[in-house]
Amino acid sequence: MRNIYFDICSIPVFIVLLITCKIRKMTHGRTNRLFLMFTCASLTCAVADFWAELLVAAVPMSRGAVMLASFLDYVYLLLRNASLVLYFIFVFVITRTDYRIRSLKNRLLLWLPYFLLVLILIQNFFTHNVFTVTVRTGYTRGPMISALYLIALIYGLSGFGYCIYCKRYLTAGKWFALLSVYLFTFAAVLIQYLRIDLLVEMFSTALGLLAIMFIVMRPEEAMDASVGLQSWQAYQTDLRNILQSRQPTQIVVIQLTNATEVRTYLSDAVFDPFVQEIADGLHDMFRHKHIRPEMYFERPGTIYLIQEEGGAKLSELIPGFMRDMLERTSIYNELGVQLNHKICVINYPRDLREWKDIINLGHRFARLGPDDQTMLKASDVVSSKHFEVENHMDEILNRAIVEHNVEVYYQPIYDTKTGRFHSAEALARLHDSRYGMISPGIFIPAAEALGLIPAIGQEVLESVYRFIAGHDLKALGLSYIEINLSVAQCMQKNLVDAIRQLQQKYGVDPKTVNLEITETTFNSVSERAKRNLGRLSEMGYTFSLDDYGTGYSNIQRLCRLPFDIIKIDKSMVDEMGTENGSRILHHTVQMMQSIRKKLVAEGAETQAAVEALREMGCDYIQGFYFSKPVPEKEFVAFLEANNR
Repeated sequence: MRNIYFDICSIPVFIVLLITCKIRKMTHGRTNRLFLMFTCASLTCAVADFWAELLVAAVPMSRGAVMLASFLDYVYLLLRNASLVLYFIFVFVITRTDYRIRSLKNRLLLWLPYFLLVLILIQNFFTHNVFTVTVRTGYTRGPMISALYLIALIYGLSGFGYCIYCKRYLTAGKWFALLSVYLFTFAAVLIQYLRIDLLVEMFSTALGLLAIMFIVMRPEEAMDASVGLQSWQAYQTDLRNILQSRQPTQIVVIQLTNATEVRTYLSDAVFDPFVQEIADGLHDMFRHKHIRPEMYFERPGTIYLIQEEGGAKLSELIPGFMRDMLERTSIYNELGVQLNHKICVINYPRDLREWKDIINLGHRFARLGPDDQTMLKASDVVSSKHFEVENHMDEILNRAIVEHNVEVYYQPIYDTKTGRFHSAEALARLHDSRYGMISPGIFIPAAEALGLIPAIGQEVLESVYRFIAGHDLKALGLSYIEINLSVAQCMQKNLVDAIRQLQQKYGVDPKTVNLEITETTFNSVSERAKRNLGRLSEMGYTFSLDDYGTGYSNIQRLCRLPFDIIKIDKSMVDEMGTENGSRILHHTVQMMQSIRKKLVAEGAETQAAVEALREMGCDYIQGFYFSKPVPEKEFVAFLEANNR
């Protein structure tokens, strides 16, 4: 009896791999499907090899055992060689170069050796020149067995050579893992050819598949298990390979534009199954239409689809599907949730050629097109100056820091009791030498995402301290200047030291500076940020809570942190014209007065709004009715004219 312990060891490995794929929901997408097919074929081969060996070991054999052993040997030889073809295709798919084997000619060329193998096995029924199983001798090889090894060698050498050719598409670890399957197989085939008693082929395949699973597939990176789609990281990797191969491709991006808010309201436990419901619906539709795009998910709520050929169908199918999908998800409507979405179609390389440009458009297209337009074409978006600016924000921001392009504008704040302008808010403005004035709504989020907001914040701090030192605030009628602090600044280890240095450098009294923190920042305050705020408060600095009404602050927390001023967000002021909005604002003012907080109402644009806010008891009012944010010289002139 031959050594079957290697087969026995390989079987649980294949089973564990299949269970892992199921648990991690690695069942969708060409890469996952091929890996599952290869693993299933290998498991079947291992079981067939093991079972056949048990049968032929009991010589003399019964006629039934001879027939079953012969059948199992045919299964083994057919699936073992088919798995080599599957793995070769897997290499094409993992490197995103499978377009090369889509033509009929190349498909026939790929499968031709396997068809020859099938013919050889068919003729073995009559000639028994490949192998035979008899009652007296059990299993014996014939001279044509070498032809099967030759065919396996053709696939092995071709795949090995293609792996070497595709090294540029893969990281070093993934490349070596793909090669290892061939290296293990070559070694095992050689051992088993020379030592027929050692059944090591399937064990070597199991080792190779383990390397593929944990280095190439990497479930924690390749899949977002909570929604059953390939991950954002997998999308980036596949997109790089597509661009390397230069294969014309269509990418469809479905963005749930209010996903962050909906997740906050519903929680991930409710929202993730909804995304999975969309994904399952898309899979069913694509299966019905006989197309197989790759699908990926990026949190909080963006689905990417890649279709390399026949992709024009996607742009026709997706809009109607999403419209119907969102209409029939009544459970979310019952919960009071309205999901909004936008779709963008990108044709590579016609619309965009660079990886970074495609990634940027996928993130930003929703705010680049018209608000009332759900379906956007990349060709329409990328031609706009808005996209060009957003696409080069890293370059613009780095240039702004080096060339000191960040300028501080000031917006005065009106005191309802004295009828004078009591203070002002300092606001960052960016004028780029190439693109001109950049909206804060664009460059501030980009600076936060790129980690450049501390540097820009430092520029603003320096400019404001210089302004205070260079002017007599009392003569201008001002008590202090408000400066916004970002989340990143609040969490900086050296924030207190940096402000102390500016204070000493310009001889500024801390009472002339008020530090603003937005409500969203306040809601995510860390322990380090709390310590920073506490130390600054001890130094004499006062604080404002900006954008009150956009987050989830409660009175207890407001009283616990050193906020002297609460700034009501413009959205609450805009609703003041409605009965409910007016009541909410009125009660907010009363509540803040009861806990002895000063109140600033932002966004007042009409005289009627100013009068209403004054009657409610707001201490201060800020808005375009009085002045837009203006540069330093215009601001000083404004104060000299209005604060006499």
